[in-house]
Amino acid sequence: MRVYPHRKPQLKAAKVERHERLEHPPGEAQVNFGNMTVVKDGAYKDIKGLILSFPHSNAGFGYPLPGENTECFLEGLKQLFHQAGGVPTYLRIDNLAAAVISIGKGDKRTYTDSFLRFKCHYGFEVQPCNPASGHEKGNVEKKVGYTRNNLFTTAPIMESFSQLADWMKEEMEKDRQRLHYEKKVLIDELWRVDKEHLKALPLTDLPIYSVKSAKVNKYGESEVDGDKFVIHKARMKQALVLKMEWDRFTCFTSDGEIVYQEDRPYMNTKRAIPWNDILIDWEKKPRSGSYSRFFKYLPERVQAYLTIHPEETRSRVKGIRKLLEKHTLDDIHSSLEAEERLERAPHELGYILEAKEATYPEKLTEVHMPDILLNYETDLHTYDKRLCPSLEGGVS
Repeated sequence: MRVYPHRKPQLKAAKVERHERLEHPPGEAQVNFGNMTVVKDGAYKDIKGLILSFPHSNAGFGYPLPGENTECFLEGLKQLFHQAGGVPTYLRIDNLAAAVISIGKGDKRTYTDSFLRFKCHYGFEVQPCNPASGHEKGNVEKKVGYTRNNLFTTAPIMESFSQLADWMKEEMEKDRQRLHYEKKVLIDELWRVDKEHLKALPLTDLPIYSVKSAKVNKYGESEVDGDKFVIHKARMKQALVLKMEWDRFTCFTSDGEIVYQEDRPYMNTKRAIPWNDILIDWEKKPRSGSYSRFFKYLPERVQAYLTIHPEETRSRVKGIRKLLEKHTLDDIHSSLEAEERLERAPHELGYILEAKEATYPEKLTEVHMPDILLNYETDLHTYDKRLCPSLEGGVS
């Protein structure tokens, strides 16, 4: 059958299904991950924000995590339940790999053992979404976007995950002091109704970790999250047990001895801020630098150096850009710790940095000299008596 082009919009509109306006009972929640960006140690870091929302009140809670694996998901859920002060009656989730192994017909799902233990411990029911049906948890989808657009439009400075979690909790508590988009009542008032329907938290928290087996290769290495780590205390080909927590891993021998412990690799991943491009823009418009969203990411002393003499800002921006070809911002910050160096020209800071980085041969440790001779002090009077007996009262 021939379809005329002018009929395509009508045919497309005919396929659109009518949506029902849903009522959400108090105490039910939805959860989802969202991508967020922060600045840590002077570099961008991509993190995951786990967002828990309650559709009845539109109250939201958030917790920052380094990944979307099972350990991160369950640790984040545990922390979000504590923030909410209780456990949702029903929790709607999509088919994320951290909780779901396989999808059956209808509501049939095969969940991971870790998620089933967590579900039983905290006592909530699961409402899984159908595949490719994000609208079925539309409240949390919108809350993820709202959180990103209001808290992470300008990447916040992160000192640690715990510090960022406290900041997110505080900001999302403040957000409850606005009117509900539809009910025109404060979200905080509606949240009190939601909270009355939550289940009580268990008396003890469930420790979140998984256990894996690993083997030390012929180079003394063991692979964790795709990275290889040298396990000095282990033997070649030795079998190890790995305890995987959300932020670190621990290597045990079969006897329970800890032979290695380290942060999981994703804890230290980061992206460089393109300072060269940013400083080129500031060089063209010197007065814009201190108002830029990137200015707060500079170390404190570098900020002071660029703004202490407004008439020199352009030349100082250009000088800092040249210094960054050989040195880091932290090095430049350290070189400016002395107050008088804020008055130095950029090329003078370059001389200071190069002098600081100059290396000299270290004194060799003596290993062959007998201990009795190491601290031996020579008595020169003995030589004087032999050479000039008359001067020392001796007999010629």
